[in-house]
Amino acid sequence: MNLRDRLARTVAVAILAAVTLFAAVSIYSVDRALRYGFDSRLLTMAQAMATAVDVHHGKLSVDAKDLAELQTLHAGVPFAILDPGGRLIAGDVPPAPQTGGLRISSAPVLREGVSYGSVTVWQPDVWIRDFDRTAALISLAVGVVLLALGTLAARRAATVALAPLERVASLSERIEAHDLSTRLHADASDELGRLCASFDRMLDRLEAAFSRERRFVADASHELRAPLAVLRAETELALRRERTPAEYRAAIASVAREALRLEDLVDELLAAARSDIDARSRESLSASDLLLDVARRVEPAAMLREVYLRFASDGNCVAFAHRATLERALLAIVHNAIGFAREGGEVDMRVAGSDDDDFVRIEIADDGQGFSSEALQHATERFWRGDSARSRGGTGLGLAIARTMVEANGGVLRLANREGGGALVSIVLNRAFT
Repeated sequence: MNLRDRLARTVAVAILAAVTLFAAVSIYSVDRALRYGFDSRLLTMAQAMATAVDVHHGKLSVDAKDLAELQTLHAGVPFAILDPGGRLIAGDVPPAPQTGGLRISSAPVLREGVSYGSVTVWQPDVWIRDFDRTAALISLAVGVVLLALGTLAARRAATVALAPLERVASLSERIEAHDLSTRLHADASDELGRLCASFDRMLDRLEAAFSRERRFVADASHELRAPLAVLRAETELALRRERTPAEYRAAIASVAREALRLEDLVDELLAAARSDIDARSRESLSASDLLLDVARRVEPAAMLREVYLRFASDGNCVAFAHRATLERALLAIVHNAIGFAREGGEVDMRVAGSDDDDFVRIEIADDGQGFSSEALQHATERFWRGDSARSRGGTGLGLAIARTMVEANGGVLRLANREGGGALVSIVLNRAFT
């Protein structure tokens, strides 16, 4: 049984229980009210007769005139006038107290607080039982109609209310067939509407993640294929015939270069994969001290190209980040800046951030040719090396991994060109407040 049928059945059972309870309570209440009113009316009659009965010399006295008057006033109501001993003085013989189908009421004949007998009246209550039976039949008919209408309304309401869920289920089935492009586009503001909107946002993230994964796998396959092909070719050539020691050394050197390239590529891929995990354990750290440590580490590489490293800081700016991942990102950016700076040029490294600012900015700039317009858009994508002005080999992962690590630390990496020429890479991080 599907959810719509279960919901309709639940509503039908609830309607049946409610109608049954309402009918039972209503019939019982009306029955009690009718019986109470009937008994009150009989008691009033008995009291009125008791008041009309005469008492002479300590005994009840009912003459023919009084009896005719009582029968006229209470026509159709049998009564009995009894002395204190229960002997019939006038009227009809009273029924037994437990006689079924009758309502019996008695009232004493009192004079100055002394009882001289009693008056008993009675009437059949068959009409009350007939009313109860009729009310039960009417309630049953109304209940059947309400049950049918309620079931139809419940099925209709369930169909309308569960339509978004059916769309979610259908969309999920299509997703199993690897189609992530379809969306629910629900515009309702209720719980199901919010569920559908959340489902659409989840699909957006999944589609983007799968797209990045497919692109990454394709790019990684392409990048890995070239060094592996070189390794295979060199080894096959070395094994095909006897070669001179110099030729063997050249082949081994080529294999070593390609192995080193593979090692660098795998290390960068692993670093990118671990960045999200490492950045979860963020802490307060001095951005100035970290950038200064990075400058000391890259100083030998800068000296090889005779590039001057210039460091500046607005103060001890404390950022909230994971030190190891942020340091690796800075190393990649600074190495990139040194590689593209002019021979004998300079690389500026600066930490900025005021005390009333919520962010810490780290800027690294070189005096090279800068980014092309295409590089400004794509240089942080993995394996992108389309910028001829700044293409010097490598894996094409440096800025991409740096951006991944910066974003994992809750920051933003931006690319720009300086007004005087050269590239500018900015990192904006959250300030740590103590």
